[in-house]
Amino acid sequence: MGRIRDAVMTGARAVRRIPIPATVSHQALSEARRSTPPGHVLKSHAIEPEMIGRTRTVWLDEHRAENGIIIYLHGGAYVSGPFASDWAWLSRQVDARNCAGLMVDYRNAPDHQHPVGRDDVESVLAALAADGRLTDRPWALAGQHSGGGLAFVVARRLQQRPEIPAPAALIAMSPWLDLELSNAGITETDQVDPVHERRLLREAARRYAGRTALDDPDLSPINERLDGLPPIHLSVGMRDLFLSEVRVAKLHLEENGEDLSYREISGRLGLQLIARKGEDIERLHREQAELLARVLG
Repeated sequence: MGRIRDAVMTGARAVRRIPIPATVSHQALSEARRSTPPGHVLKSHAIEPEMIGRTRTVWLDEHRAENGIIIYLHGGAYVSGPFASDWAWLSRQVDARNCAGLMVDYRNAPDHQHPVGRDDVESVLAALAADGRLTDRPWALAGQHSGGGLAFVVARRLQQRPEIPAPAALIAMSPWLDLELSNAGITETDQVDPVHERRLLREAARRYAGRTALDDPDLSPINERLDGLPPIHLSVGMRDLFLSEVRVAKLHLEENGEDLSYREISGRLGLQLIARKGEDIERLHREQAELLARVLG
């Protein structure tokens, strides 16, 4: 039995190291995309799609917007999304706060390169502010993976957009903060993270960035001073490829005196195609809900 077990383990390790072509990975991500909410979300909320400018958005319970709005930016490495996990997170937090949620389906690469995704989000926020839907009510900005990195970019840029009310909170789950993938600690987590392999993400970053340098702060917010931000909840999985850069961001935020809550969970958190369950996730959701309760009232 020992020899059989050793052979199986050796084979499993070999399979994990077989390069998966980026085109195959990106195709799989595209097929996992859920542009409409899954059934359990449809049953739980009033769903209202709305084109805001050139950007598709989907409201969950817009009639409860007076209680606050959670505006969500999906994951997907800038080449796909939203996924079932994005809808599940937004649904859960909307229910917990009895508020409204808005999924911003910003346009993705390769058809739309930077700054289209960023501009889509800012255009949605500007339109909501112009017609009074962000006036006299708190709102929070949240995102996972690429959406988490984009949330940092947008929150920073809104400091120069006084016509748009600032978010009351920022929630970022395993955010992709460094499209160069240059952090020295990335090698260690790369060995235990077959989903977020560097070759897949490098290709996704190239597709999304186009002619923009990957170290541009509007692509890699880790390269910009992280200060003047709203209260933040930052989280990452200990097997996420982004663990090292998120830890660096945590240190920067703490040094700048930002209002920060931080959580590392076991396993993976970023780029979840299907919502994870477990004690770690439940604790994370509770902490995020506590921040939302504090800022949304």
